[in-house]
Amino acid sequence: MNKDLIGITEHCDPTVDLQWVKWVNKNRPAIIITKNPVRLISLINSKMNIIIHSTITGLGGTVFEPNIPPYQESLIAYHQISNLIGKNRVVLRIDPIIDNLDIMFYQDLIKESEGRVRISFLDLYPHVLRRFKDNEIKFKRTEFHLPLRDRVLIWELLNKPEVCGEPSMNVTPCVSELDCKILGVNPYGYKGQRFACACLGNKRELLTMKCTYNCLYCYWK
Repeated sequence: MNKDLIGITEHCDPTVDLQWVKWVNKNRPAIIITKNPVRLISLINSKMNIIIHSTITGLGGTVFEPNIPPYQESLIAYHQISNLIGKNRVVLRIDPIIDNLDIMFYQDLIKESEGRVRISFLDLYPHVLRRFKDNEIKFKRTEFHLPLRDRVLIWELLNKPEVCGEPSMNVTPCVSELDCKILGVNPYGYKGQRFACACLGNKRELLTMKCTYNCLYCYWK
């Protein structure tokens, strides 16, 4: 197996699907993306060659994220993870930005970061919009994408954090040269998974299960 492959947990939450543990216990590098850092912290240790994306939207415990801890608890766990594995190996991830919410909340949330910050924008899949309507959530838009001019404005107001797959913004892919440097592997090739995607060929998905957290905005039907 290519020693420069980097495992990633995009398909599911790593606190639901634990297939990634075997990978990292073999000293293989990985980027672990979770919405539940409170639970994740019990599954990691300082010897693992990992980068943690701690996803905190501020919606934990609400109808949007009914099975995710409140963001205050997640922030505490995020800082604990930073102390455990190092500030350069943690990323505060706001995924997704819900454009109905006040931008000032996100600005305040980013002030809690240890350094790296990543954002994404809500994609309104038809089944997601139906869920919103079923829960009597009035949304400002019905289009799949937030208009590009609005995405760029939010990105700028948030001090241009890392973002992937977005035109007109400086792209930092989910698996980047910076990640390769931190994890000690050689970058190579490109995945090109979607428009404006710049992910390196090092990327390998580690999970196969469907997430059971049932976030209202999830792309899973």
